[in-house]
Order: sequence, then structure tokens, then C-alpha cells
Amino acid sequence: MRSNPLKRFRKDEDGVATVESLLWMPLFFLLFILITDASFLFYGKAQALRIIQDGNRAYSVQRFDSDAEARAYIETRIWKFAPNAVVETTVTNGIIQTSARLKASDLMAVGTIPTFAATEISVVSQQFMED
Repeated sequence: MRSNPLKRFRKDEDGVATVESLLWMPLFFLLFILITDASFLFYGKAQALRIIQDGNRAYSVQRFDSDAEARAYIETRIWKFAPNAVVETTVTNGIIQTSARLKASDLMAVGTIPTFAATEISVVSQQFMED
């Protein structure tokens, strides 16, 4: 008795894992890029905070003569990785406060989710003025 080749083909499971992996590959790739974008956002925020704290610290020990000079120092360093950043520095009652607003689209590598790209990230740091 000969078996039907079509019936044999339907029951044969060779290569099923390959086909399934090809179907799942785009989802895994998208997930990997999403994780990468989120990592770049967190890294950019941490980097901006470090730059702001360094600028505030330098201003607190009178390395800068004015708010504008401190802001310019911070801006030039932040603009290297976030060219659309807006930086503001003020001194009130002996406390230096610097805030930066960064566009998430400047920090992300790919921009997989448009909602994230339109988000604005705020970084704020305060430092007491030295006497």
C-alpha cells in the first residue's frame, strides 16, 4: 500500500522550528530596539544630570561670575548629545538651581515609538552657593 505524498507532507514536522523562528524574529528585533531606545533615554538623562551638577558645583565655588556664564558652560556640554535642550540657571537665596529640558527624540537611537519621541525629559539639580 502506497501512502499519499500530500498526506505525508502534512504530517511531516521537519523545519517547523525554522518557520516559527522566522515569524517571531521581527517581534524580538522590535523588542530589542525598544530596550535600546529606553536605555539611551536613561543614559542621556543621567549624563545631563552629571553635567548640570558639575556646572552648579563650579558656579558654587565662583568659577563662573554669572548665571549666564554657568548656563553657557552647561549648554555647550549638553548640546553635544541633545542639540534641542533648553537650560535655565538661577540663584535664589544662595541656592543655585539649574534645569534642563531635553527632547527624547534627541536621546533615542532609533525612535521606535513616536509617543516617546514627542516626550520632553526634565532634569533639575540644586546646589548651595559657597561663601
